[in-house]
Amino acid sequence: MFFKKLVALAMAVAIVIPMNVNNIQKVEAESTNEAVVYGNLIYHDFEASTNGWGPRGDNAEVVAQSTEEAYSGLHSLKISKRTQTWHGATCDLTKELTIGETYVFGIYLKYKGSSYSNTQKFSLQFQYNDGVNDQYKTIKTLEVTKDKWTLIQGEYTVPADAANAKVYVETEYKSSPSSQDLLDFYIDDFTATPATLPQIQKDIPSLKDVFSSYFFVGGAATAGEIAPAPAKDLVAKHYNRLTPGNELKPDSVLDYSATIAYMDANGGNQVNPQVNLRAAKTLLEYARDNNIPVRGHTLVWHSQTPDWFFKVNYSQDSNAAWVSKEVMLQRLENYIKNVMQLISSTYPTVKFYAWDVVNEAVDPNTSTGMRNPGSNNVTSGNSPWMQTIGEEYIQRAFEYARKYAPTGCKLFYNDYNEYEDRKSTFIFNILKGLKDKGLVDGMGMQSHWVMDYPSISMFETAVRKYNTLGLELQLTELDIKQPDNSTSALAAQADRYKLLINKVISLKKEGMNITGVIFWGVTDKTSWLGGYPLLFDGNYQAKSAYYSIIDGITPTVTPSITPTVTPKPTITPTVTPTVTPKPTITPTVTPTVTPKPTITPTITPTVTPKPTIAPTPTPTTVPVEGAKPVVVVTTKNNGNTISQQYTINALGGTIDLSKVSIEFTADGIINQEHNVWVDNAALQLTVEPYYTPLNGYVSGQLTNQKLVVSISKSTMLSEGTGKLVLDLRFAKKDWTDFGTISNEVLKVYYNGVKVQ
Repeated sequence: MFFKKLVALAMAVAIVIPMNVNNIQKVEAESTNEAVVYGNLIYHDFEASTNGWGPRGDNAEVVAQSTEEAYSGLHSLKISKRTQTWHGATCDLTKELTIGETYVFGIYLKYKGSSYSNTQKFSLQFQYNDGVNDQYKTIKTLEVTKDKWTLIQGEYTVPADAANAKVYVETEYKSSPSSQDLLDFYIDDFTATPATLPQIQKDIPSLKDVFSSYFFVGGAATAGEIAPAPAKDLVAKHYNRLTPGNELKPDSVLDYSATIAYMDANGGNQVNPQVNLRAAKTLLEYARDNNIPVRGHTLVWHSQTPDWFFKVNYSQDSNAAWVSKEVMLQRLENYIKNVMQLISSTYPTVKFYAWDVVNEAVDPNTSTGMRNPGSNNVTSGNSPWMQTIGEEYIQRAFEYARKYAPTGCKLFYNDYNEYEDRKSTFIFNILKGLKDKGLVDGMGMQSHWVMDYPSISMFETAVRKYNTLGLELQLTELDIKQPDNSTSALAAQADRYKLLINKVISLKKEGMNITGVIFWGVTDKTSWLGGYPLLFDGNYQAKSAYYSIIDGITPTVTPSITPTVTPKPTITPTVTPTVTPKPTITPTVTPTVTPKPTITPTITPTVTPKPTIAPTPTPTTVPVEGAKPVVVVTTKNNGNTISQQYTINALGGTIDLSKVSIEFTADGIINQEHNVWVDNAALQLTVEPYYTPLNGYVSGQLTNQKLVVSISKSTMLSEGTGKLVLDLRFAKKDWTDFGTISNEVLKVYYNGVKVQ
C-alpha cells in the first residue's frame, strides 16, 4: 500500500518540474510550440491527518480518517451520517491554488454495502465566491461501481476573481433521496495537478492582420472560455474586437437584491432597476489590459431576461401582475442608463465600439413579424417586452441607448436567420424606421450556419438588401456547425468557410459596407454548439478552416500596442444573477492600420474533391404508403441544460411530418419537472421553397423521464428533397446541473406505429 501511495504521488507530480511537493514554483512558457505547466501541485493522502477536509453541513455528516478502506497507504477519509445528497467532504484550497490557472483535479472514491445497487453517481465540484455570490461548478460527474476504487478527474480553470475556493464531493442530487443516495463512502489521494496546457501557434498569420484591409476580426468569449492562458493568448493574437458571450446580457447585469433594496429605501420606487458587472469583470479587465475594444451584447432581449424585471414590485411570483407600459418604459430607460454609466465609471479606458441594442425581436411566423407577448421563461419565444410595452419597445430602446451610450459607440440591431426572405423583410422594415430617425448604425447578421444552409446566394441577397439602407453590416456570431471531425468533414467545412469569406471580401470590394466579422467562441472545445464549428480545435491549434480563409490573402501587420494597465477602482459588490448560457454576439468599426511590410504566408490548403450530385427527386404533396421517417439526434450536456438537434429525413417516398412522434430517454434524466424550449425548427430543402420555418408548430414535453417531440402542422417531406432540423433544449425546473447522460434511447413513431 505504501508503495502504491508513492506511485500515486509520483504520477501526480510527473508533469511538474521542479518536483518540490510542498512548494512547486510556477513554470512560465518560453518556447513556442511546447506544452506549458502553470500553478502549484496539491496532494492530500490523508495518512497523517484529514489535510483540512471536513463536512459541508453544520453538525451533520461526519468526515474522519479511516483504516477500513484505503486506495493506497493505510488511511482514507470516511464520510458518514449523511442526511442530504449535498452532504459530503469539502476542503478550502484558497491559499494553495494559483488563481486564474488551470488544474486537473482528481480524487479516488469507493462505496460498499450489500444493500446498495452496483453503481452510484458522484460529483467532484468546485465552489467559490465571486465577490457577491457563491458559485458552484461541476468538475466531473461519474458513475462509480460498488466495491471498486474509482478515479473522478476533470479539468477546471480557477476564476481570476475567485475567493474562498473549495472543492467537494457529493452524490447525485435527488429531491427525494433514497437510502443509497445517502450512503457512506470513502475518498483517498486527492490531487490538484497543474494542467499541461498547449501553447498557441505564434508563427502563423494573425487573422486581424490578414483581413485588416477589408474588415476587423473579432471573437466572442465567455469568462470561462477565456480563463485558460492559451485562450487569452489566442484572442490577443487573432482578434481586435471582443464580445462577451453571456456576461452583459440582462440576466447577468440585472441585480435583484440591489433593486429590491433600492425600492425599499426610496419609498417603493418602481422604476430604477439596479445593475452590476460582476459576471463581466474577467472579460472587461482582459479587454482593458490588452486594449481590445468591446461589443456590448445585449441590452434588450426576450431571452435570458428575468420575469421579475417586468412585474409589479419586481415580484418573483409567476402569478404576479405585469407592470404598466408607462412603468416599463421608465424601467427600460433607467436600466440602459445604469448599465452605460456603471461601465463608464468602472472601466473608463475600455472602449465600447458597439452595442447590440435589441436582439432577435422578429418572429416571421406571426402575422406582424413580432414575437407573441408573454414570458419566454414560460413559453419559449414569447416576449415580455411585447407584453408590457408592445412593438414600440424597439424604438424606445434605441432612443435611450443613443442618449446614454458613450461617444463613438455604434448601435446595432442583431438577429439570426437574417437571410430568410420573409424574416429579412420584417428586419428591413424595422431598420428603415430606426434609420429614418437616426437611431441605428448597423445590422448584426449573426451567421450561425450549418454545412448545407443557408446558400451563398441567400447570404448575398440579404447583404444587398440591408446595404441599401446605408448601414454598417457585421457578421456578429459566425460559426459553421460540424458534428464530424473526420479529415473529409473538416475539409468540407474549410471549403464552406472559404466560400463565405471569399463572398464577404467580394461584396466588400464591390462597395457593400461590411465592416466586421466576429467568430462565436474561442475553440471547438468550448463552443456552445458542441462538435467542431470554429477555426481552432480544442488544443488551440489552427484547423483547415483557418488555413482555407487566409489562403491567397496578403496580411498587413497590425502595429503592436503596449497595454495600459489602469488601477482597479474600489467597487461595492452587489448580487450577480445566475447566468444560463446561450451565446449571441456583434461588432463595429473599421480599424485604422499603419502600413507595415507585407507578409505572404506559405500555406497549402486542403482541397476536398466535390462529390457527384444525384438528381433531386420531385417531391409529392401527399404521403406515400410505406414511406417512413428516419431520425438522428445529437445530444450535448451543458451542465444545467441539455441541448439536442434532431434531423428528420424521409425514406421510401413522402411523409406527413405531423404524423411523426419522437421519444427520447436516457439515464441521467431524473423524474422531476423540466422546461423544454424549441429554439429552431425548419425544413431545409434542395428544391423550392428551399426553407420553410416551422417554429411554433413543434413542441416538446418531458415527463416521467421521457422527452416527447411532436409536430402539429401537416407538412410534407419527400425522400431526397431535404430534411427537417429541430434544435431544442431542456432544463430542470430548479436549474440544477445534470449528471452524466448515458444509455440514450431514441424511438420514432409514424402514424402510431414504431418505425425506429
